[in-house]
Amino acid sequence: MQTHSRNILLDILKVISSLLVIAFHCGFLYDYYPFINYITLNGILRFVIPFFFCVNGFFLYTVFQNGTFKLWRRRIAILYMIWMLFFGYFWIAPNYNNPIKLLLNIIFGFNHLWYVASFLVGGILLYMIRKYSNKTLLISMFILYLIGYTIQSLGDLNIISKPEILVKLVNYPPSHRNFLFFDLPFLTLGYIIRRSNFHLKLKKQQTLSLIIISFVLLTIESILNYYYYIDRTFSIISISCFLAGPVLLLSAFSFKIDSKVNSKLLSNYSIALYLIHPLIIVLITYFVKLESISLTLVTILLSIISSFLLIQLNKKIKYLF
Repeated sequence: MQTHSRNILLDILKVISSLLVIAFHCGFLYDYYPFINYITLNGILRFVIPFFFCVNGFFLYTVFQNGTFKLWRRRIAILYMIWMLFFGYFWIAPNYNNPIKLLLNIIFGFNHLWYVASFLVGGILLYMIRKYSNKTLLISMFILYLIGYTIQSLGDLNIISKPEILVKLVNYPPSHRNFLFFDLPFLTLGYIIRRSNFHLKLKKQQTLSLIIISFVLLTIESILNYYYYIDRTFSIISISCFLAGPVLLLSAFSFKIDSKVNSKLLSNYSIALYLIHPLIIVLITYFVKLESISLTLVTILLSIISSFLLIQLNKKIKYLF
């Protein structure tokens, strides 16, 4: 239990980000303000997942330095297997006679578990390239990210019309939202920030300027996406996020909220909320029909309660998160 005061802003941002993921999956404002819902949750706030990956990369630096990479790899693999089994009914039952779809679910992860699968493989790749210079890593990651964005755009803008197999490929989310084109770039950015101690070098005013620039770029990109009728349900790669993701991580160190609140507990809540909320949404929508705002609020409430129970259970059964 923490008894000393420390900066918990990073953990607070992680919890808020998990709540924003829930809001997105519930279409928070869609029933009342579809344009605002698109520009915010489907646009500006798309930095949430990049932020998570940047945080992961930031702490992977310590894992690599401490020589605990094998332990980390084992832990994430077990985490993935446990939650894939937990949601097994939802991806096995509909595809029990389709081995290809079953295999794709196992490889890329069911629903939101794509994040865990991608994190595992992305972390392994980062470990393999960890000794390259910051400049080499930064340029390489930007190129990979652009490739992913290009593949996504080919599908979003219907640039490719044939052959059919290629059309299906560019519109298949894992073809761009994967460990190589999405996860690895942000893991590497977080890793570079920690390795270079860049998070300790920025002044508040500099960080604030970067936040404003990121917000403006995200807004412009979101409006353009809306203008071109791009469906942002699965198209989560935004050029602006390459800046916004790491900037949010940096803001957690430039600005401080000192508290004796258990930061580990907050971190656990952020993970548990992310992992359990899809089940809560399914259960709610099975029994009642709610409009988007009510669905979001009820899901958040029940997800918080469920997360508390998961955290208690994790004390006895490890590797739940």
